[in-house]
Amino acid sequence: MAHELEIIDGEAQMFSAGGEVPWHGLGTVIEDEAVKAAEALELAGLDWTVKLMPVAQEIGVDEDTEEMVYDEIDNAFSVQRSSDQKSLGIVKSRYKPLDNVEAFQLGDDILDESDAHWVTAGSLKGGSLVWMMAALPDCIYIDGMEDEAIQPYLMVSNGHDGSKAIGIDVTPVRVVCNNTFTAALRGAKRSFKIRHTKNMGGRITEAKKALGITHAYMAELEVLGTKMVNQKFSNAEFDAFLESLVPTVDLQRELNASEKDKSIALTKALNKQESIKSIWANKPDLQNVKNTRWGALQAVIDYNDHHIVGRGDNQAENRMGRILMPLQANIGHTAMELLTRV
Repeated sequence: MAHELEIIDGEAQMFSAGGEVPWHGLGTVIEDEAVKAAEALELAGLDWTVKLMPVAQEIGVDEDTEEMVYDEIDNAFSVQRSSDQKSLGIVKSRYKPLDNVEAFQLGDDILDESDAHWVTAGSLKGGSLVWMMAALPDCIYIDGMEDEAIQPYLMVSNGHDGSKAIGIDVTPVRVVCNNTFTAALRGAKRSFKIRHTKNMGGRITEAKKALGITHAYMAELEVLGTKMVNQKFSNAEFDAFLESLVPTVDLQRELNASEKDKSIALTKALNKQESIKSIWANKPDLQNVKNTRWGALQAVIDYNDHHIVGRGDNQAENRMGRILMPLQANIGHTAMELLTRV
């Protein structure tokens, strides 16, 4: 299922700060970086509240009035949005709705603790998932290289359909090309849930916990990246890696001569290999790390982030889901696993 930015009155429900076009190509440009969560939510059209409403089902027709008769369903409630009374999901009575402004107070606490600032906010899946992205101030530099600056971001998200608690995802981005690193690392967590509390002291504790996990992840990424950028990787090794990542040989063995020209799977695999190989060989911002394992990884992430053409008209929306909130490991995650095997 594709994750989609919610579109209301023809506008994507999100904002981007700092005067730059959002990295995925949607949203309204906001010049002021110094915004708090409440203002960012208002700018993104997300300053609505939610409440639980009873859910009813049809049970028949009144014989006298010929009107439909309804009966409430036990232990079922609709999460209703205040702005348009849209139902965002069906939940049970134990579910406690959390308004966006309240949910993202923790994000403001993180900003206050770290000098970070909000850069984007939006809603997905028809408004049932709301997210905000904050940029942290300190980049890491792989092997001390200026061209290998990695900017840390935190994505804070809150669900309104009962499927997701408040969560945080560490989201590093290679500055020179906007490649997004979302693979799990063996020594550090990337995604975690946070405990909601109205108590300021409790929120500060959660904010510090989030920052601690973020710093640990970025430190682990710097160590890993430095190791990989110093590991030479020949064209022959890259070709072997690419065959492991996107197998074609076994496909060709399984097909007879007449089937090879008609095989959609084989054609897709060969095209995918060719696209990644072209990025590896020719992309200008990868020339400084060419013929290294880090360069091979960045070539695959670049393909995943910027070159996949999916089905349907919502390419930018699908891209965001594939990169930031994949339902399963994407090709960049698989590449990282292959390239870090000893």
